Amino acid sequence: MTTFTLGRKTIINECSLEYDWIRQQVAEGTESGLIISAIQRCFGGDEETAGLFFDIAIGESSPGILLAHLSMIGWTAHREYDAYSEPRDAYSA
Repeated sequence: MTTFTLGRKTIINECSLEYDWIRQQVAEGTESGLIISAIQRCFGGDEETAGLFFDIAIGESSPGILLAHLSMIGWTAHREYDAYSEPRDAYSA
């Protein structure tokens, strides 16, 4: 299994582009299984993680459920993958 690459700030922002992308696919009639596979390819993680992310996007779950799941499997937020984190200053160590 690859590490789920989205960070905490992205996961809790239910208006993020990542969730919008999923909602758009649902609106276009894409099957949920295909969307979940695409989530795994794009963001990593296992099928359960991708399914929880999908459920948040369509309003059937909350970000807290996914964060709890991720913490149980040893995930740590990767700031470098988090689109909503502050950019790092090139001069800070």
